[in-house]
Amino acid sequence: MKITFIDPPDFSGERNPPLTKGRRGGVRNIERVFGCTYSLYPMPNIFSLTSAALLEHNGFAVSYLDMANEGWRINRFKKFLLSDDSDAYVFHSVNLSLRADLLALSLIREVKKEIPVIFTGPAPTYFTGNFLKDNNVFAVRGEPEWTLVELGRCLEKRGSLEAVNGLSFLREGAVLNNPPRALLEDLDTLPFPARHLIKNKNLYYNPKLPKMPFTAMQTSRNCSYQCTFCVPNSGSFARELEHRKYSQNQKPPVRTRSAGNVIEEFRMLKNAGYKSVSIIDDQFLWAEARTIEVCEGIRPLGMQWGCLARADHITDSIASQMSLAGCRYIDMGVESFNQEVLSDIRKNLDVQRIPESIRILKRNNILAKINLILGASPLQTKEVMEEDIRKAKRLNVDAVMFSLATPFPGTEFYRQAKENKWLIDGDYHAESVQSKTIISYPGLSNKELNWIIKRANLSFYFSLRFVLRNLKRLGSPLNFCRGLIALKRKFF
Repeated sequence: MKITFIDPPDFSGERNPPLTKGRRGGVRNIERVFGCTYSLYPMPNIFSLTSAALLEHNGFAVSYLDMANEGWRINRFKKFLLSDDSDAYVFHSVNLSLRADLLALSLIREVKKEIPVIFTGPAPTYFTGNFLKDNNVFAVRGEPEWTLVELGRCLEKRGSLEAVNGLSFLREGAVLNNPPRALLEDLDTLPFPARHLIKNKNLYYNPKLPKMPFTAMQTSRNCSYQCTFCVPNSGSFARELEHRKYSQNQKPPVRTRSAGNVIEEFRMLKNAGYKSVSIIDDQFLWAEARTIEVCEGIRPLGMQWGCLARADHITDSIASQMSLAGCRYIDMGVESFNQEVLSDIRKNLDVQRIPESIRILKRNNILAKINLILGASPLQTKEVMEEDIRKAKRLNVDAVMFSLATPFPGTEFYRQAKENKWLIDGDYHAESVQSKTIISYPGLSNKELNWIIKRANLSFYFSLRFVLRNLKRLGSPLNFCRGLIALKRKFF
């Protein structure tokens, strides 16, 4: 059985072109790893590649098409469907891609009426019924890997769909949700992502990591903290949504790969020619001993890498080991410099640790990027947000990701927004968290929030200090151009 994983662009611009004469309908690429924005730079879909690897290890023929980053247009997609011999298609779907993926499904159905189409990810885990358009469409909820293997065997041998835990499908017009699948306890048992399925590994890059080829890696799943607004990476979010549904709204336990397993994957990547890696864990710095073991194991490889971490997990000793091992950046979820706001959103972070962690990273030559979230709490007034922006500049951080707080269904923030009528349309709809808010507070409108993030981005990224720093850091003209492309996508 041949199973093809597909990441399509949003074809809607071509499917429904603008009415204005002379304008051409276009496509937008949805970022599926973190799942909240349109793509600023191309990153491989590590979640689909992990599922593909397990299917391959269990005897299935597998392929992966990153149509979005390869620049596919709608006509090429239609021609592909006419000639392709796959037995099933799989989409990793996030909330922002829901409409785009259903459009792709409709295009498939124009050509292949009965081919199985399978959706994984947070969107089909939460909005399950939205995806089940006919009896040959399937929603894989939560952790997808083993559910996909069992579903593949079931489709191949015409077995009982009811026996596949974690699966939803239509039966006589009604949605049937099978029991949840138990969480995977030992992540070391999974094969490494099937990166050999990528046609052009030079397609991907991260402006913070100049060396190429570049890839992504996941070494743990989920986060133990209780931030009200937080949406983890899309793989962890699917896992969390499914677990909350069947465990009285409790977060799933964090699971980490062993240091030895992480080192082994780094070595494999080195042998395959990769030179830089983004670790996309929701929080990389868990046990100090594990971090140090990983750093000591990968230091001889001479690879560049970066990760996400909480400010209160960063120490001089850890940062020193990470720097020696090739760490070039750390993204920190700061959210705000106001302690009352941090307490209200249950960040469980002492605001004094933020400047301290930035100083530690700079001492160890690690790029300090912080994430500030705007509108996560009614306590975060316009004045508080403006002070947050000023403090980010005074601390001389290397980069800032300004995001608009979005009440994603399944989060505590969503419950609060519904109860307090903060949602401008009465309920959630998907928007990029970097461009358009869907909430409005008493005394702070959605239009004001949208303007604040635009002004924040313009004032930071077009400052002379930022431009000069990055001219030096990016080095080559190619890397500088890629940085400019990312900025263009951010603003336009």
